[in-house]
Amino acid sequence: MKLSKEYQVEVKGRVFGGEKLLECIPIIAQNREQLIQDVSQVAAHKPDIIEWRVDWFNRLNETDYVVASLREIVPILNGIPILLTFRHISEGGAKEEPQQVRIDVIRAACETGLIDVVDIEQANPREFVEEVKAIVRANGVKLVISTHNFSATPSEEEILNRIKAGKEMGADIAKVCYLPKNFSDVLNVAKATYRARAGACLIPLITVSMGDLGGITRIMGREIGSDLSFLSAAGASGPGQMNIEDYRVMKKIIANKL
Repeated sequence: MKLSKEYQVEVKGRVFGGEKLLECIPIIAQNREQLIQDVSQVAAHKPDIIEWRVDWFNRLNETDYVVASLREIVPILNGIPILLTFRHISEGGAKEEPQQVRIDVIRAACETGLIDVVDIEQANPREFVEEVKAIVRANGVKLVISTHNFSATPSEEEILNRIKAGKEMGADIAKVCYLPKNFSDVLNVAKATYRARAGACLIPLITVSMGDLGGITRIMGREIGSDLSFLSAAGASGPGQMNIEDYRVMKKIIANKL
């Protein structure tokens, strides 16, 4: 059974920190036509939440265009919450953009009232983090503060410290993602997650060991202590994301065996 957090985050009835491992499908569309097509495809699977990886999108310096595109997809989602991520290129973003463009897009999207969660990197300059925090707080949006490493996995203690640092910086949800070189790396993520969940960190968590080797953290996240699993349906945004329907089949098989 998954340990429940004392502090939970609810977004349109989806609970981070509750019993369920939430399902999230990223959208990596590059233009409005593709965005609408991908969102329609993803919505048919009825995930708990979708992540709009807006760093893949074009015309990001035109906030009116981005906002108009956001308004186009909301009716298609029929109540599915939106996690907005404008990922920095240093942690897997699709392309390099000025920090001010990132701020402008995040602010404009949040001010529509249509965004539910925003994800930013822990490694950002303090002033960037503080500005985003002010934006999300003013608009009732939840904040994920994240760390990604696509080349290595640190020690269990360092992972736990990164999770704690996210909380200390003001995250509603702390997130860490690492690429393993061996199964010991996968276990480092799993053990740090479990320790955080058991009391070392009082906020909800998203933790991932990426790639095929780390797949168990996506499937067994509920048991480990993570609150959300990133799955694919319209293109993967990270290594190791499995198709959502394959994931659901595997989850049923595991549930019948436990």
